[in-house]
Amino acid sequence: MSISPASTRESDRVENELRRLILTLELEPGTAVSESALMKRYGWGRTPLREAFQRLAEQSLVQILPRQGVIITPLSVFDFVEMMDAMAMVIGVAASLACKRLSEEEFAHLEKIVSQGEAAEARRDFVKIAELDYEFHRALAQATGNRYLSRYLLHLHQVATRFNFAAWKRDGTASQSVGEHRQILETLRQREPTAAKAVMLAHIEQARQRVLGAMKME
Repeated sequence: MSISPASTRESDRVENELRRLILTLELEPGTAVSESALMKRYGWGRTPLREAFQRLAEQSLVQILPRQGVIITPLSVFDFVEMMDAMAMVIGVAASLACKRLSEEEFAHLEKIVSQGEAAEARRDFVKIAELDYEFHRALAQATGNRYLSRYLLHLHQVATRFNFAAWKRDGTASQSVGEHRQILETLRQREPTAAKAVMLAHIEQARQRVLGAMKME
């Protein structure tokens, strides 16, 4: 059955808002969500809400369980390690490609993102930092010029965002992550693929250690 343009636009809006609530842990990992409660609180229709849930399930952000409903995907050490292992396999190659293809306009966009991230860190605005972190990696993924690689990286990064957000909130700072973005940007400007790959892999490893450290303290 076809979906009308209006319904598609509404489900997109619902999906985007739900994703924000999930990535910033406003909808807590492992909790069941009530369709009726969300519909009442946000004024959403049942059909666009269910369409959004289906797409978020494909992104590993929710689980749709028979006879149990929808559950926000729990944060687990096993899932995080698997996801970071997968990211480490491809993100270095992506950085190598991006550093050769980024235009001056794209560099200016990245500079704006990094500067805004530094300002958000000064305010300890972790929601804004999470948004900018995703935008930074989205811009780099798109700069690879490879649609399949870009989609794969963005899927992994969405999964990673919740783990990063939890670590930032627990530590009370995202200064290391924000500082690493500045270092990545300056390295990319050198147009040296080997250096770009190395700095990005170091960024991923540092994120791995930060999150695992935070999870062990829970």
